[in-house]
Amino acid sequence: MSDHIPLVVIALKTVTLVVGGLITYLAVKASQRTEIDGLSVLAVGFGIITFGSLLAGVVDQLLRVDSATALVVENTLTAIGFCLVAYSLYVTKRQSLPE
Repeated sequence: MSDHIPLVVIALKTVTLVVGGLITYLAVKASQRTEIDGLSVLAVGFGIITFGSLLAGVVDQLLRVDSATALVVENTLTAIGFCLVAYSLYVTKRQSLPE
């Protein structure tokens, strides 16, 4: 495989990191403002997804591990993050129900 990274991949990873970081930041701020536990979990979920994208690039480019390993790292963290996002929606729904 070529060591050359297409510019479009770099651009898309940058967008992923910026937007993922923004979503994480906004979820943290909303959690602090509203004190809804589900928003905290949502922030952690999006943070893990974003971190997974960053870590995969680091593993692939800086540590010179094979691309398959980097892909496994990224997809594992993405799956964990999405599980947390789904859980956060469940927790938030349960908290909003009348007692």
